Amino acid sequence: MRALPALLCLFCYSLLSAQPQDSLELLLPGTSGVERAKLYYQLISFYQRSNLEKVSRYAKEAESYAKENPEPLIKAYANICLGSYYSSTGKIDSAILLFEKGYAEAEVAKDTVVLIKIVGSLGRTLISAGRAKDALEYLYTSLRWLERYPDDATNFRIRTNITWANLELKRYKEAISFGRKSLTLMENEQWEWIAAYTYNNLAICYGVTGNLDSARYFVDKSLIVTEKSGDNSLKANAYFILGKIYSESGKLELALEQYQFARALREKIGNPFFIVSDLYVIADLYYQLGDYKKGIEAGTEALTLAEKHDLLLKFDGTYLTLAKNFEGLKDFKNASKYYYLWAITKDSLYQQSQAEAIAEMSTKYETEKKEQQLVLQQSQLDQQQSQLTKTYVVVVALVIIIALIIVILYLVSNRHKKQQQLADKKRQLEVREAYINATIQSQESERKRVAQDLHDGMGQLISALSMYMSKLSPNTPQEERVTVVEEAETILKDMHREVRAVAFNLMPQTLIQHGLVAALQEMAYRLNESGKIKVEITSFQIPERMTEVKEISLYRILQEWVTNIIKYAKATKVAINLVDNEDEISVTVEDNGEGFNVAELDKGSGNGWKNIQSRLNLLKGNIEIDSKIGRNGTTLVLGIPKEHELVVSETIK
Repeated sequence: MRALPALLCLFCYSLLSAQPQDSLELLLPGTSGVERAKLYYQLISFYQRSNLEKVSRYAKEAESYAKENPEPLIKAYANICLGSYYSSTGKIDSAILLFEKGYAEAEVAKDTVVLIKIVGSLGRTLISAGRAKDALEYLYTSLRWLERYPDDATNFRIRTNITWANLELKRYKEAISFGRKSLTLMENEQWEWIAAYTYNNLAICYGVTGNLDSARYFVDKSLIVTEKSGDNSLKANAYFILGKIYSESGKLELALEQYQFARALREKIGNPFFIVSDLYVIADLYYQLGDYKKGIEAGTEALTLAEKHDLLLKFDGTYLTLAKNFEGLKDFKNASKYYYLWAITKDSLYQQSQAEAIAEMSTKYETEKKEQQLVLQQSQLDQQQSQLTKTYVVVVALVIIIALIIVILYLVSNRHKKQQQLADKKRQLEVREAYINATIQSQESERKRVAQDLHDGMGQLISALSMYMSKLSPNTPQEERVTVVEEAETILKDMHREVRAVAFNLMPQTLIQHGLVAALQEMAYRLNESGKIKVEITSFQIPERMTEVKEISLYRILQEWVTNIIKYAKATKVAINLVDNEDEISVTVEDNGEGFNVAELDKGSGNGWKNIQSRLNLLKGNIEIDSKIGRNGTTLVLGIPKEHELVVSETIK
């Protein structure tokens, strides 16, 4: 059976929040503030499926209301409303710009719920703009936020659009898998209007992969919902898919009729992304019917719209259908032109997937090569007659390990001297004194811990290594020498892991090389490996690198606080969120552990809280803690001013 062409990659329009009642329009005149802005958004979300005139009206009212009441949250909702209107009328670039403005206003308002709505709308619109890969990043961001701020309608909208994005990227297996899992969450009549879009997406994917029975099954389910809702977009999608099924069954006239039904509905909606798809599929059907002139007319109209709106994902299908129709007319000059354009565009669209495939093959090749090298080395070792060379290797490796230990001890002792040199800086005199005192106490504890780790871990391993090495002598049998050397190599690997663990506790290399967010993610990974606690790190617009002292201080503050949560709070979940605001960097730490009396922190005798305060003073930051005895959950909020650049720095080692 012929596979359905990739032209089917087009369906899932904006999915909306829970369907509003008629009473919302009656409530509008008597509502004010943010609640009025929310009502505009809900009304536009509802009428976006059926009445663009009302969408236009409420979008303009929302814009005027925001001008009269310029609060960040009201302005954010106004931008969503206008962006949704422009998206529905095919003005994709304007819609994207408005959603981005709304995102900025929502950040100022610090309202994550609105951010989720905007990011979801932006992701959906980017798919219409032919940027499905970029859209997936936004959509998955919304999905992660929804774990903390649950909302079924928004969750199902996002999931349907993720299925659509995978479909647009021609990742049909991923789209089917994700779509079917999402449908299990919508097994409720309340959500069938959202499920219908997923039905259409699955029908397309099954059609493309040649499973027409499954495709027809999901189309029929979609049409049942369409009759109830009157959703023009959903109805157009269903007619289009039904047309493809007739086409694959050889019923070309019936297929053309379904396509014309779909196109008429698309014209009412006005989104060029879908109109272009309808046109070049109709052009392809005219080619199959032998009506090449009509095919060229439809294909040319599709190309004009695609170029006007820069719909990159639609160029390859449009070029191909034009080439085929010109070839049918025996106009080989134009046919060659469009075949050439189709080949170039297709190569461009699949460049990323090809690069990933090449990278995967390269990785497999390198792995196989390394395995072959290991086999060869082992074979060479088995054939060696003398074990003296292996003894030298062990001795040299031992010297390297000892040298590393000496370097680590030197770096630990040298930190104190460099901290004292910071005291000569006048600008940080008062803050520096408190910081150095707390740091000295912390370093003394750290030295004791490092010394204990080296004594307990490395001391035992060195003793074991010495014991094995003492078994080697000129009279030692060859088989026993091989066994001794193998055991010695095992111990050296354990010593290497021990040294790396000590070095990580001194200063994570990830913090040195990749910055704060990457270091926190590594810390979370190590803690999560225990299985006793789940630590989640999220960041929004945090720069990859900040000043050295700011990265170290924030890392140590968060490390100390998470350590205390693990020791005392009996928590199972910790969420760390970093946001780069206009004037400051905001850090929030939330856990589900036992609460405590915040006033007791200043009365404690330990150094942990003092270290946090001294590092925070160095950054001129502020701190707020929300916790109570008898209540689960504690929230820590840090604010670090951005304009404050420190001249004092803690050297990373």
